[in-house]
Amino acid sequence: MKMAAYCRVSTGKAEQLDSLENQKAFFQEYAQRSGHQLVEIYADAGTSGVSLRRRDAFARLMRDAEKGLFELVAVKDVSRFARNTVDFLQSIRRLKRLGVNTLFLTANMDSLGESEFVLTLFSALAQEESANLSKRVKFGKKLNAQKGRVPSQVFGYDRIDAFHLAINPQEAETVREIYRLYAQEGLGCRTISQRLNAENRRTKTGCAWTPRGVRRVLENSIYCGDYVNNKCEVQDYLTGKRAPVPPEQRCHHPRPEWAIIPPALYEKAQALLTLRRTQYGAPNPQTRYSGRHAFSTLIQCASCGKSFCRKQYTYRATRVYWKCATNDQRTASACGNRVKLEEPALYEALRDWLAAAIPDQTAFLKNAVAEANRRRPRRRSTPAEKARDLLEARRLLSLETAANGDLRRLIERVIIHEDGLAEIRIRDLSLPK
Repeated sequence: MKMAAYCRVSTGKAEQLDSLENQKAFFQEYAQRSGHQLVEIYADAGTSGVSLRRRDAFARLMRDAEKGLFELVAVKDVSRFARNTVDFLQSIRRLKRLGVNTLFLTANMDSLGESEFVLTLFSALAQEESANLSKRVKFGKKLNAQKGRVPSQVFGYDRIDAFHLAINPQEAETVREIYRLYAQEGLGCRTISQRLNAENRRTKTGCAWTPRGVRRVLENSIYCGDYVNNKCEVQDYLTGKRAPVPPEQRCHHPRPEWAIIPPALYEKAQALLTLRRTQYGAPNPQTRYSGRHAFSTLIQCASCGKSFCRKQYTYRATRVYWKCATNDQRTASACGNRVKLEEPALYEALRDWLAAAIPDQTAFLKNAVAEANRRRPRRRSTPAEKARDLLEARRLLSLETAANGDLRRLIERVIIHEDGLAEIRIRDLSLPK
């Protein structure tokens, strides 16, 4: 009988890799002893059994079963096959439909001979073992967080041991530069990352800087001497989804000797981060403000609450459109809003909508000029300043020439529903902000 074997270890550590080699040798010996023809040994290293994600060898095994390459799959133990009862049953049933028998050698059971009830019990036990392991790991991490254990890598520092860091002078200079550019010069995370890369500065792992990496530096209070542990934890061990821990449950460890920047500069950066996130009414607390494009963080998905992202595709001609960031990055399983907004059509629709929403454009322009004069320091406006104010007010009504900030003075939010209907929230046009 043509036989395939499947083995798996949870981590990529040397001792577990040795275990993987031992499992392979075991299956080769078993095939010879049993008189089976061993087609292939499918092995996953460093992957968890609670999910089918990133188990490339297992996915390949299922595809080869569809091709009829073998009639029997040998697995040493139920827990090596899967630690998720749902995944276990679905995979077993799929193999049974293909006429492939699954043999669990330790328990001396097979999927065609044993009842599904017995297999389910063993699978549930394997899942419960994984749940208990997750609880123990979480408890251990919480104790280490209370003691002030530091991660293996923190930019700006060299790790001495599990609880002590030393400032890295070269990396600390980059940290100071990031805070100076953001809090003192007012540059955004994207611009800062581009400047750091132009100066050939690199991250801890030698990679180029990204806006996300710059933002993580700005949000880490360790740089002002306040080390915070236990910021997030695994919410569901089956999916591995992490969730932030409430601020009152986090572990604070004052480490003034680790301070790279003064606390006042850190607080200034946090205030600026909050301001940029909320000044245009970010739809989601986790949504970061972006002013890179005219509609950045301005179009909101009605299903998941996240902003639409700008996509550009070029094949013969260039196509620019906007779609839900969650649907784009995490597929329809996370958000079913598949609506795509072509950017030229979006400009045209908004221009027509604003023309109908502002029937008296002359009065609107006068109010815009009056508001500009009200915000200017008290002195008499020159004719040149009045002409400039009128020109800027007219630009508000021309979306093609309007700057990013001008567009946001008019429109507060564009909410897109899954059926394609749009809900436009406009600011108070009688008093532009």
